[in-house]
Amino acid sequence: MQRRILLRVISGYHTISYETVFAISGFPPIDNFIVHNRDFKIATKTCNANNHDVCLPVSKMPHPSERSPINLVSYYKNIEDNFPVVCFTDGSKINSKVGLAFVVFKDHIETEVHQFRIRDECSIFQAELLCIAQAVNWIRTNENPSSNFLICSDSISCLCALNCITSPNRLIVKTQTNLSFLQGRGVQVFFSFARDHIGIYCNERADWLAKEATILIDMVPMSVPKSFYKCVFKEHVISQWNSRYQISHITKYTKEFFPSIHRRLKAIHFVPNFRITQFLTGHGNFKSYLKRFNLSRTDLCSCSSGEIQDVNHLILSCSKFTPARCLLISSLKKNNLAWPPSFSTLVQNKIYFASFCEFIDNISPTFYRL
Repeated sequence: MQRRILLRVISGYHTISYETVFAISGFPPIDNFIVHNRDFKIATKTCNANNHDVCLPVSKMPHPSERSPINLVSYYKNIEDNFPVVCFTDGSKINSKVGLAFVVFKDHIETEVHQFRIRDECSIFQAELLCIAQAVNWIRTNENPSSNFLICSDSISCLCALNCITSPNRLIVKTQTNLSFLQGRGVQVFFSFARDHIGIYCNERADWLAKEATILIDMVPMSVPKSFYKCVFKEHVISQWNSRYQISHITKYTKEFFPSIHRRLKAIHFVPNFRITQFLTGHGNFKSYLKRFNLSRTDLCSCSSGEIQDVNHLILSCSKFTPARCLLISSLKKNNLAWPPSFSTLVQNKIYFASFCEFIDNISPTFYRL
């Protein structure tokens, strides 16, 4: 069923093999996808209740009226002068290890540093969100309740997430609850987005500390994000798909253009159509193909070469298409590609592929009359 649908997608002949259809269309075999989709759902359902960022059930969530959006202020030069205590937070991922840190400044003097590490599979977003939550918790447990505070983060996505008063994420709920508690005590906590790598010393200091935190041994329990599982299972699907493609003995022409599934998926500019698909499969109006079904008396080309008329012959040597081939050669040489190129080169980037498509379009009207 999937093959019949994908044949329409690539506008190909019904004699094209399963593996070829999947490769040209860019769609994985559905049986591989179903198995890994099942594994993905199982993996994402298993979650430790002790993790800081699990999704809380509705019964354990506070009423939205008890949660309020954070107080956001624009960051500007010397904003720290208006707050006695300023916290800069940051998260970082170095060598596949994730660390986070926040640094406390009182009257422009660094007074405290707090560093943490989370699982390597976690995302920077999780690190940034946890860091903000830890900073708010530190304010609640360690500071004079009469003070006003400013928390600066370079993650605008985390600040937007904290503005959502219906989120079930435990970290967000806990942070909003702490902020409501502080507000009830007369403590105002403001947040600001401080763009990173623009020379803000406090921000750069937090960034350096977050990178340093990646070597810590103890880890704060956090959930593995769905994005990680998606990436892992996607790689598994592609790997198994590529293995099936490589061992197939009926994808001769297609492998010359796409030696592997990885190369095919990298060619995001590639769009199949009826003419292109014929050249990528060898299944088309070629005498070498038509003779197999007794639709042609001979498989030899009508040019003077006496060679078999197949994909290689038409692209590289058929004298009937010399003018169109010269245009293709000229276009490729302008882009530093020598002739004759490997067929995989013709589809590897947008410029080469456009030139190749133009060549096929130029020869097609004549080609179908041969």
